[in-house]
Amino acid sequence: MLSVATRVGVLAMLCLLALWTEYLNLKIGYNNPRLVELSSGRTVRMFYEFSDAFFSFFGEPVEMAQRNAGMTWSIRLGGVPFTDPVAALTVFMRNGRMAPGFALGLILPLGLALLFGRVFCSWICPASLLFFTITRVRRLLGRFFYFPELQASPGLAWGVLAGGLLAAWLFGHGIWTLLLPYLGIGQTIFHGLAFGTLAVAVASVLVFALIDLCLGQQFTCRYLCPTGRLLGFIGSKARITIRRDASQCLDACNSCVDTCPLKVKPKLDETVNCSLCGECLVTCPTGCLSIGRPKS
Repeated sequence: MLSVATRVGVLAMLCLLALWTEYLNLKIGYNNPRLVELSSGRTVRMFYEFSDAFFSFFGEPVEMAQRNAGMTWSIRLGGVPFTDPVAALTVFMRNGRMAPGFALGLILPLGLALLFGRVFCSWICPASLLFFTITRVRRLLGRFFYFPELQASPGLAWGVLAGGLLAAWLFGHGIWTLLLPYLGIGQTIFHGLAFGTLAVAVASVLVFALIDLCLGQQFTCRYLCPTGRLLGFIGSKARITIRRDASQCLDACNSCVDTCPLKVKPKLDETVNCSLCGECLVTCPTGCLSIGRPKS
């Protein structure tokens, strides 16, 4: 699936950003491949030389490397900022203002949500790739063990958002590494590759994984993740969404409802919280579903 490939690409990008932090330290500290090898080994030297050649292609290596940094909370790619909407809310609540560059980083995430809805969840979010895998494991183990399919109020994610904002105001931004699975994964990758240590956030990622395995298919994405709920709200009137040709739809068929990871109901022309993952398009027996502008 293409959406799986894009999320794997995001994971690879996060790994590179973490490794480039180490490259910057070595570049500023040594600026010599031989010294890098003496201090960190031949493998690190090879990565150092690769990064040096890559960034030199675009300009001065240190300057170019500094234009690409960050994690899922806030990222710069080629100098273009990308800001998590929850991060923006937290910073604004704590400081009463945002730096211009940080605020500009909201343009692309919010623009994507307004155009395509909750598309971040199935095409970008690295945590959803974990939950996607757990769903497959859950189905496999379900042949031998019973797993409940619990439901919760959609308002639960709003409660997590409100509680997280209050906790962040009282204790600092770091609280979100325990409440946002994708931020926990990003933090774990960064600490592991840049510092060689295990982040505390890995514990919360394991908890969310167990919740999904034991409570329900993508339970975290559907009921707990405040970012997904916020983006779904922003994209409730998305300009590109799932469309249904009612004349081709079978009354007795519920394949799109059964297969949707977020339990959206295309059969009822429901599109709020749709992440455009495309799984319903694959399973629809008549091909009555498509992606396009919503019908007026």
